Amino acid sequence: MSNNGSMSTLCLQNEHEILDDTITHKLYLGLTPFIICIGLLGNILTVCVFILTDLKKQSVSIITIALAIADSFVLLIPVSILWLEKVLRRELTDLSPFWCRTHGVFDLAFTCCSSWLMVCIAFERFCAVWLPHNNKIIFTHRRTLILVLSIVFISTILSTWFIFAVKMTQFPLMPLENSMDSIFFLLANYTEIPFSKCSVYDENLYDSMGMASIIINYILPFIFVLLLNSTVIYRLCQRGMVELTSSITVMLTLVCLVHLFCTLPFQCWWIYYEIPDQTGNCLWLKKKLTWRTITFTIRNINYMANFFLYSCSSKFFRDELKGLIFLCLLPHEKYQSYHYRRQSLYDNMQQRVSLTQLVMRRLSRATEVTNAGIMITQSTAIVANSPIRNV
Repeated sequence: MSNNGSMSTLCLQNEHEILDDTITHKLYLGLTPFIICIGLLGNILTVCVFILTDLKKQSVSIITIALAIADSFVLLIPVSILWLEKVLRRELTDLSPFWCRTHGVFDLAFTCCSSWLMVCIAFERFCAVWLPHNNKIIFTHRRTLILVLSIVFISTILSTWFIFAVKMTQFPLMPLENSMDSIFFLLANYTEIPFSKCSVYDENLYDSMGMASIIINYILPFIFVLLLNSTVIYRLCQRGMVELTSSITVMLTLVCLVHLFCTLPFQCWWIYYEIPDQTGNCLWLKKKLTWRTITFTIRNINYMANFFLYSCSSKFFRDELKGLIFLCLLPHEKYQSYHYRRQSLYDNMQQRVSLTQLVMRRLSRATEVTNAGIMITQSTAIVANSPIRNV
């Protein structure tokens, strides 16, 4: 979400001029393309693994797929556009009224979806650890899908306030690269060259709604994820799990913890940004913009890191990923066993065996063993020397 409305009023320099010679700005310009490309590739692989392998049997896979899609949209639209603005040294929101009104909606909606989907993952793992017998009843595939769609819809509705908080404003002076150049140009020419700029209706209302969005998108999910994961970790410590590398619970808990650490600095920066300053000093503004660049980059890493967290913390995920890659790149007969196993293993949804069927199968196997002559009774011992024995 753009935050340039009130910060540029206290200093004649614009944001690009202030951050041009800073190391953090240069690192941001260099790291962001790698974050976007690697994050998109990792999220695509995550979706493929959770859709095409045995992990799709888990109801939480629906949430992880939706989380990967939401993270991809965060990287693809708001993060990419903001990076492009820094490279081109101009505000793309001034090009059209549509983008002026909607650029903040995309960022708010997708980040809200990502944060509350993370809450759903934490709650699902809470139920899996504390209520293992009821977890499959609470989180069925149908209920999980409805929950995900509800989060997407509510997040979109809560983000539409941004459309009504901004507007395109007409100014009589063509903006130049330097703010002082614009003043000298106006004094020398006395001509009005109109141009449009994206601005807000009311800065106080904009800041208030922005703070409310920060609370909904970051602070509340942060509290819920922290509390739920604390109880999950406590329960795991009580159980004394040994095979931590193959546990889905440990994998998803690690994802939630990384989300907490990556989004916390950006929340702190927004609160720091709301502190008013009346000095009009560009150094104060430079400090705020520098910390925004740092915390914003850390926040973007969260939308890239989930695939690597899945791969590092879960042997099951790594095995499914390797098998899927082998099937795609090396379609040889020795890799077809993975395809057969993937179609038949843990097929609890399509093949449900009742207790009666299990008993009948056990009895039938016992009868076959008896008829085969393995179980020797007294009658078989009596006729052991009969002519039939030779046959």
